[in-house]
Amino acid sequence: MNGKVTPASRAVVTVFDRGLVLGDGLFETLRVREGCPEFLDLHYRRWIKSARRLRLRVPVSEAELRNILSSLCRKSRLNDAVARITLTRGRYFGGLSIDAAIPPTLIVTVMPVSPLPSEVLRRGVKVAISGINKAAASGLDPGIKSTNYLANIFAKAEADKKGCYEAILLGPRGEIAELSTSSFFCILDGVVTTPPIDTGILPGITRQVLLREMRRKKIPVRESEIFPRDIPRMTEAFLSSSVRGLIPITRIEGIKIGNGKVGSVYRGLQELYAAACERELGK
Repeated sequence: MNGKVTPASRAVVTVFDRGLVLGDGLFETLRVREGCPEFLDLHYRRWIKSARRLRLRVPVSEAELRNILSSLCRKSRLNDAVARITLTRGRYFGGLSIDAAIPPTLIVTVMPVSPLPSEVLRRGVKVAISGINKAAASGLDPGIKSTNYLANIFAKAEADKKGCYEAILLGPRGEIAELSTSSFFCILDGVVTTPPIDTGILPGITRQVLLREMRRKKIPVRESEIFPRDIPRMTEAFLSSSVRGLIPITRIEGIKIGNGKVGSVYRGLQELYAAACERELGK
């Protein structure tokens, strides 16, 4: 916290922190394997862009953040960790005005990665379609990973109530945008398809990496609008997450995707992404 390493049980912020009082902050979540933060350059770039949009001062460089993450994992004896980087506008003195002289609060935490149940990757997951509209919920800018996460929380609550793993949020025209904690991909007409950024989605890091790797391998891929009416035409679907990687989706709102089993395109892309992670580890 703000340059000091402390056990999580003793880490505290003031009750007047704007991140707590106003939800005035942003965060990044990423995986750290063997002391190596995966795709930190992409996470840091997104973090900086969001901070500038929110007029927040970033108090550490990318190199400093890399050292902090590696050090925390070493001190915590974690070879595989999920790290969260939270930046708030600092202490609240009443009112909503932004005072650039107030120092920000920077919190970096690492925790063990919870392993996915084997059946999730073997059999796939069911997802629901949330009644929360992404455009109405985004507030300022959907490309910012703000600490105000109420829309995502309630979308996930809807999914939990339906016994589903995740929830899809729809865009302003009723198009599929993203899931509550991940990006959406599907196979339509033999092409890997994902919603475009201008749908109002977070530019997911795993999404960026996967798109880059597919284009390098000349795998047919496109960013285009996808609607719920397209679900019966999907032969495969999956989600992508910085912590969980790629997870197959075999049912959406009770509709079977393809033959209802994990498909070969997903398996190939999972290998492609795993190879990209291995290269990152070797840097």
